[in-house]
Parts: sequence; C-alpha cells; structure tokens
Amino acid sequence: MSRIVLVILVLLTVVPARAETMITSLSTHRLQITSNFVGSEIVLFGSIERDAQTISRPGGYDMAVVVRGPRALMVTRQKTRFFGIWVNTDSRQFVEMPAFYALLSNKAAADLADIELRARQQIGVDSLTAITPRLGPDPAATPAFRDALLRINRAKGLYRENPTGVTFLTPNLFRANIPIVPNTPVGSFDVDIFLMSGGVILARESTNFEVTKTGFEAFVANAARDHGVLYGLAAAMLALFTGWAASVVFRRD
Repeated sequence: MSRIVLVILVLLTVVPARAETMITSLSTHRLQITSNFVGSEIVLFGSIERDAQTISRPGGYDMAVVVRGPRALMVTRQKTRFFGIWVNTDSRQFVEMPAFYALLSNKAAADLADIELRARQQIGVDSLTAITPRLGPDPAATPAFRDALLRINRAKGLYRENPTGVTFLTPNLFRANIPIVPNTPVGSFDVDIFLMSGGVILARESTNFEVTKTGFEAFVANAARDHGVLYGLAAAMLALFTGWAASVVFRRD
C-alpha cells in the first residue's frame, strides 16, 4: 500500500496540473454560401480561466488560432519555354495539403515560439508540412516546388497570416475574426486554439465549422458529384441546344 502511495506522490510531482484552461465558442458552425458570395467572417470568442494558485504570467499571454480547410492533393508544375511554347517539364504532388490555411495571432509567428515548436504544431504558413510521394528526377528541387505552392496559395488569399488577428478584450478575454474569402473551398474546417506564454503552449482547444453551398449552385454541385453520368449528358445536351439556338438567332438569310 505504501508503494502505491509513493507512486502517486511521484506522479503528482512529475506531471504538473493544468494551470490555465480555455473556453471557446464560434459565432456559427455552419456557413452557407451562394453563387454571389463575396466573403464573410466567423467570430471566435474565448476566455482564459486560471486556478486560484496560478500566478500572473510576467510576459502576458499569446494566442495563435490555426484554421485548416479540407485536405486535398495539390500539384505544382514547372514550365519551360521551348521554341516559343511553354510546356510542363517537371512537377510535384503534395498530398493532404489544406485547401485553406489561416494563422490568426496577437503577434508575428516568429515571436510566438521557436521554429521547432512552430514546425511541430504547424503554426504559420512556412511551418506547413508538405509531403510528396514522388521526388522526380531532381529531388533537390522539391523545396522550390513547395515554396512555389505556398507562394501561389498566398497570392490567391487561401494561405494567410494575420499577426493582429487576435484581440484581447481583457487580459483573459479574446476574440478572433476568421476570414471566409470568396474562393474559399467548401467542406469541413478545423480550428486549433493555442494559449501560449514565453514560447510555451499552456493550453489547447479544438473546434470546427463547415462551409457549404446553397441554392441552385449547390444543386449543380451535388448533381455533378452524385450523378456524374447524367450530369455529363445534361451538360452535353445543353451545349448542343445552345449552339443550335445561337445558329438560329444569328442565321443570315
């Protein structure tokens, strides 16, 4: 019995109690978009709770909110000009890449923590893990393809960082506005909230939301996904009818 008590005391001294915890909430968990969607925001609210024995952090709190969209296979191609024609000469496939990524924080990513922790938690666009199953004829060129992939998605607004995206309303209350840009892909989005201080993660919470299409655009997208053959036939018939109608309207007698 004494050995069991001794083991429990050792575990209590080795494993520290969680001094801080977070309570978070999203303004909505389901955002419906239409064909004329021009962008929106989902607001994240949160509070930091401390136990009675926790002393104030001398450097205050830092917050990192990481938003990842649905995973997808992405391809980066290298084009070379031959006799005035641009052709694809090399490419890399990157698997399980988030179609959307956003880091919202109260300071720049480099000031939140060291590069090892950021790489481990994928905090920041440059910390994203890009896995390719094929290295190609020149494996040393793969990092350049990865950098090009990040640069292209940044230019599209799909990969972004906002070092002022988290606002502390009080020392223990915070909010963040998650941007939903017009070209945001539909699907499930994961949200990871990191409470940090002095480059150390104190607490972590996770939630999610979903972006879906509604209206006629949703009907077309669902038809193309669920009834591919019928959708293809309908599209071909519509194209033939449109061509015939145009020939009738613009026919010269």
